Amino acid sequence: MNRDIWMIPKNQAFLRKRSPKARNRSEWLPVVQDLNDTWDHVAAHGIAAPQIGISRRIFVFRPYGDETSPPEAIINPKIIRAQGELKDFDGCLSVPRIYGRTRRAAMVELTGFDVDGNHIRRTYEGFTARIIQHEFDHLDGILFIDRLDSLDDGYTFRRIEEADENGVMVERNEEVELSPDERMGIQRLQVKLPGHALTW
Repeated sequence: MNRDIWMIPKNQAFLRKRSPKARNRSEWLPVVQDLNDTWDHVAAHGIAAPQIGISRRIFVFRPYGDETSPPEAIINPKIIRAQGELKDFDGCLSVPRIYGRTRRAAMVELTGFDVDGNHIRRTYEGFTARIIQHEFDHLDGILFIDRLDSLDDGYTFRRIEEADENGVMVERNEEVELSPDERMGIQRLQVKLPGHALTW
């Protein structure tokens, strides 16, 4: 079933909860189905169960650069190793209209289960590692705004129209600094990273 995306500030309390593990296939299969059904209605690299109002340690994602494969589900993930650091783009369906640059590991190794209940152990690098970490954070009640080193790293987009080299009018997005009201809004919604969160 296609579900609504839960967002802050309305769903702040729920999105900040640490999700429990999914206990068995009969419990996780309908969650994965709802995540997949919702996927078709949003533009995202991944969706975690808490973002559709389900408190379970499940997310779906698609590796960066792969625009054709169906999303892959990871059940009860655990990041067992992280290396390196990259500061890059972050954004979230649950944090509408706000984006930022956050520091995350350049490589992560993860264990968990696939949708069929098979144990998996995989390594991800680059922007795909960033996607994995972002979705994993949702399972611990962490949002990307909590990982901003400074509100100066946050921004929004403004759509502008301009002529290309052939004189054809095209639209593009331009980064815009956060307004004072947006900065205050983020400050009110940020939380201190818990001790178990991956930090660098």
